[in-house]
Amino acid sequence: MRTVTLVMLLACTGTPSIYAQELSDIDVTTKIVAMEHMWSQAYVLKDPKALERILDDAFVNVESDGKVITKADVLAEVKASAVLQVLTESMVVHVHGDTAIVTGVVLIKGVERGKAFAQRERFVDTWLYKNGQWVTIAGLVTPIRE
Repeated sequence: MRTVTLVMLLACTGTPSIYAQELSDIDVTTKIVAMEHMWSQAYVLKDPKALERILDDAFVNVESDGKVITKADVLAEVKASAVLQVLTESMVVHVHGDTAIVTGVVLIKGVERGKAFAQRERFVDTWLYKNGQWVTIAGLVTPIRE
């Protein structure tokens, strides 16, 4: 009887911390999804300052053509953006302690040199909880060919 009581007591004691962790992951997921949307809108609004806080200084991204770009490259790219619309879909956030991995699909539409374009890409972004805030440290995009 003591063993059963002890097991039940331990099970009940562990439940709140597990529940709190799940809530924490939900909060993190919500925050990161919002920052992913902010990132997309920065291109539409040509607003590099919106990205200044969420991109780590050591940020790197592997573009769909294999080129590696840095935070400075992204900020310059945003200023000259030809993007008119960005839609994200199928976004999933996997939280692992102070690291989160986001996967999803993005549809980008715009006009460049007078010619309309539309491209769908799958992306993977890596976020890190650093100095009390979430920042993205790495990304990768690859085209979706249909």
